[in-house]
Amino acid sequence: MWKLFSKKKSETIQNCKCPCCGYYTIAQEKGVPFHGDICPVCFWEIDLLGGLNEPSDANHGLTLLQAKQNYQTFGACDKKSLKFVRDPKPEELTGIDD
Repeated sequence: MWKLFSKKKSETIQNCKCPCCGYYTIAQEKGVPFHGDICPVCFWEIDLLGGLNEPSDANHGLTLLQAKQNYQTFGACDKKSLKFVRDPKPEELTGIDD
């Protein structure tokens, strides 16, 4: 028989700013964002290896710069992701970086 275990959210986990949309939706621990975390506001997947103009493997070759421009234009990192995004929650408007 399988047992379900509930994980307590660590006291050291806080949200940091998504590099694409700028809302505080990305979990981080000790100042390091969780690699592979996906922002529910813009659907950008955190890729710790890429830079602003480097194609991101985690985001199907999209650069962060392209994703930011896309978010400003139509509200998601790419058009295929529009069905997955949501508006930011009030608690995601500001965070530890402000």
